[in-house]
Amino acid sequence: MVQSTLSSTNQTTIPKAVIEALNLKPSCQLVYEFANDGRIVLSAKTGTFASVADRLPSKASKAHTTEKMKSAVKAMARKRFLRANE
Repeated sequence: MVQSTLSSTNQTTIPKAVIEALNLKPSCQLVYEFANDGRIVLSAKTGTFASVADRLPSKASKAHTTEKMKSAVKAMARKRFLRANE
């Protein structure tokens, strides 16, 4: 178990053991999840759409660029938005 102290400005230093366990880097976003039993789970929001998409298995004939996938997601979001506002 590691701990840190909350300052009067609601700030704390993340202990080195936590940084290493979560593989945190400068500008990483932290995610706080509230469990029903009162615990709070801290995790790192890592990865980008491109990095996740690049790891997905694909066949050469069906491969899409991340730009095409982003475009398809935007088009579907736009379509759903327009449909919801009719």
